[in-house]
Amino acid sequence: WDLTPSSTRQVKRELGENTPLLSDEELMGLSVRELNHHLRGLSKEEVARLKQRRRTLKNRGYAASCRVKRVCQKEELQKQKMELEWEVDKLARENAAMRLELDTLRGKYEALQGFARTVAAHGPPAKVATASVITIVKSGANQAAYS
Repeated sequence: WDLTPSSTRQVKRELGENTPLLSDEELMGLSVRELNHHLRGLSKEEVARLKQRRRTLKNRGYAASCRVKRVCQKEELQKQKMELEWEVDKLARENAAMRLELDTLRGKYEALQGFARTVAAHGPPAKVATASVITIVKSGANQAAYS
């Protein structure tokens, strides 16, 4: 049996040749009241067969709708995943840049602390030239050079 909703197979009624035919689409589209009206006069077996066919067709429609919905949800989740991965990468780059800046500031801080300890140990210079400049040179050990 071809049970697809697009099927044009006709459902015959046992009342005779003058009875209108119902396509699968019409069978599915009828309200319960309309269906019961069309089923009047049919045998119990034929009523059961038509109702089962209608239920099968409707279930196929529901299953197809569910598949479409699931595919759409999967696509949306994949899109969200890509966006989140991009955001994680962006935050990782920002974090790396901030760590570099923090390392630079830590080196400057340690150099200033070293200078402060030197001044505290030896006292302030008797006379500091106005052109004196503190130059901080970053090396592997973050040592400071003064001039």
